Amino acid sequence: MPNAPVLVACHDLLFRSKVETTLRHMGQQPLSLRASDDPAAVIAAGQPSLVIVDLTLAPARWHDIIAAARAVDQPPRILAFGSHVDRAAQAEARAAGCDLVVANSRLARELPALVERLLHA
Repeated sequence: MPNAPVLVACHDLLFRSKVETTLRHMGQQPLSLRASDDPAAVIAAGQPSLVIVDLTLAPARWHDIIAAARAVDQPPRILAFGSHVDRAAQAEARAAGCDLVVANSRLARELPALVERLLHA
């Protein structure tokens, strides 16, 4: 979906800021999902092309975000990231329908390439 926003769900303000700045430099429009936002409503209204979700959010929260993204008619691609040692969360995210699950360090190092890969897959 051209010009569609990229939804960012990340509780770490500094990391979220870095992700959003990188997205802007890539010509993408970041849209932050706040803790008080209903993921289904934000996804339906914003129709993002990509959802970037932090697996260090409460598990119920990131599961809700992924489920909401998967429930729309034209689901966005989903990139999840989290601690490299939390293999259980990574496996759960893959099982929930994430297109790509990476460690925090890889996201920080390769964000532009990962975004391009998912948006043009």
